[in-house]
Amino acid sequence: MKLTYKPIWIAIQYICVLFLTFCFAGLIVNDFLFVWLIVIFCWLFIPAVVVAFISFISSLRCNSIHKKILLIVNVINILLFLYPFLTPYGKCDADIMEDHYTEYCGRMEQIYRNLYDKMTPGCYVHIEFEHGDVSIFHFSNSNGEGESNWDPSEEKIDSLLTQSGLDRKSLAWLETELDKIGCISISMQAKPDKPFSIGFRRIGMEKYSFQFYDRPLSLEEQERINAQENLIVFNDSTVFEYGSGAFGSLNFPGKEEYLKKKISNKTGNNV
Repeated sequence: MKLTYKPIWIAIQYICVLFLTFCFAGLIVNDFLFVWLIVIFCWLFIPAVVVAFISFISSLRCNSIHKKILLIVNVINILLFLYPFLTPYGKCDADIMEDHYTEYCGRMEQIYRNLYDKMTPGCYVHIEFEHGDVSIFHFSNSNGEGESNWDPSEEKIDSLLTQSGLDRKSLAWLETELDKIGCISISMQAKPDKPFSIGFRRIGMEKYSFQFYDRPLSLEEQERINAQENLIVFNDSTVFEYGSGAFGSLNFPGKEEYLKKKISNKTGNNV
């Protein structure tokens, strides 16, 4: 019984740790797609994590060739898992957004203005890039009729560009300009007085964005916006937005602490 069980258990460990290697490497290459795949196949992912944890602990003794190999692969998996959190783009909060806004707000507004002049009046687009490719392209016309596209084909991108009044040159320019300011997306409608949004970072399924208004928000509007758990009013025309994706809390991480610090700094400057 022991002789038949051991090879099966070794095979299960290899399958699980290599499956996790595939998932974690995929998260680095295309985090948005692989987060959704992990969510959909969580019935495979969670047991694989449990088996990998047991494998890692048992492999620490390194008393067989299989344990040495499994230990190496498990360590690689740990490093792959930690990689997004150890890079500068692997974290975000309101303080990071404030610093980024202070440096690039003018260029964000310029991107919007340049694109606005090219778009079909009344239409709406949300265009997001990941690793040099269009990962999301949502579109609706002036009547509100539209469609949502994740990882659209080249043919679909051409069709949506034509409908929105843009072209490949505009798309390449947009990608370059967003990359220069360390951002990933734009959401806008070619209508006067409509706010627009610049996507800052994605961390897994979470997304942080800047919302811009073309007029000063009243104090009542600011209070109403701040009352929403996923929004932070930065100034009278800019709002920081947090999106948790399909799962997780809607609360903007660290919102209360940031607002308290902002009030404290304002009070201190007025003394």
